[in-house]
Amino acid sequence: MDGRRGLVLLVVVAVAVAGSAAVTGAFATFQQPTGDEVLDEVEQRYESADSITSTATVTVENESASTTATVELAADDENRTRMVVERNGETVRAGSNGTVAWYVGPNRSAAWPVDSLESQAGEQWTGADGEYGETDERLSPDGTPLNASNASATLVGTPTVDDTSTYEVELTHPEREGSTTLWVTQDDYRVVRAVATDGTNRTVVAVESTVFDVSIHDSTFDPPTDRVALTTVDRYDSFDAAQSETELSLPRHDATFSEAMVTVRQGETIVGQRYVDDGANVTVLSTTADERLDRLTENATERTVDGQTVHVATAEDRAIAVWRNDGVTTAVVVEGSTDRAVEIADELYSDS
Repeated sequence: MDGRRGLVLLVVVAVAVAGSAAVTGAFATFQQPTGDEVLDEVEQRYESADSITSTATVTVENESASTTATVELAADDENRTRMVVERNGETVRAGSNGTVAWYVGPNRSAAWPVDSLESQAGEQWTGADGEYGETDERLSPDGTPLNASNASATLVGTPTVDDTSTYEVELTHPEREGSTTLWVTQDDYRVVRAVATDGTNRTVVAVESTVFDVSIHDSTFDPPTDRVALTTVDRYDSFDAAQSETELSLPRHDATFSEAMVTVRQGETIVGQRYVDDGANVTVLSTTADERLDRLTENATERTVDGQTVHVATAEDRAIAVWRNDGVTTAVVVEGSTDRAVEIADELYSDS
């Protein structure tokens, strides 16, 4: 008998003796998906949904502390989201209706046009030499780009979680400490559990419910208008452009202008100008809301500049000079000594 045919015959006989149950189990093991294939199915499942609601319990712990929060999430395919987080008796709500992003917490509430947030996010992902590149690049904790294509996904088991058969997939990255493990249902690729470690903290997400393609009322995504006032943020690359868009009379530093940002919320205006002066950054803040700058003058000393009282303080490697005149509070923040801050304050106040 030919050796190859003999081997095939022995395999057939062995399968017949073992029985059909053994055959089913053998082929089930052989046909298990890879970790990457499971992640692809998860991505397609969530991205193809018209809407999704989910509830989870999130626990973050390390050697010295632990905290737990419940999270409720709603999202749809029109880039509208809403999240409610409850922790230690306090509730935080945040979301976006596609036009306005909003936040409501125990001590603070705010809303911003989505366009302004997207422009700022785009700048944060831009390096000195331009865009970091393709969308598979992300930032590591130390600020360097991470290439998501270098991450590895490994199917490490098929355990049962709450009477549900799952795929257990571990994700690691060669440039990042720790790992993330996902438990994904085998029948419809829902994530039911996730555990992430970073060398210090361990985060556990226990997903209690996930519903796809559910009807969500439009009002779910709108900010609570009784507590949230819209904040507008506009950026300008010249002093004249910034000055033309605000009623405040802006001081102008005799240095290289870099950019300005005008923020308006609840009738209050804050204008931040940034200059480069002999290689050092200088920031000039002007606002009608004096309480916004109160924290800058904690533990400050008083100096007199051209007859005006100026509060001077330091914070890390920066010096701050703050004064108020005609209902407008102005602050100078410099990389350097308090004398340098006072010198610039003198220049700006004298020219006002």
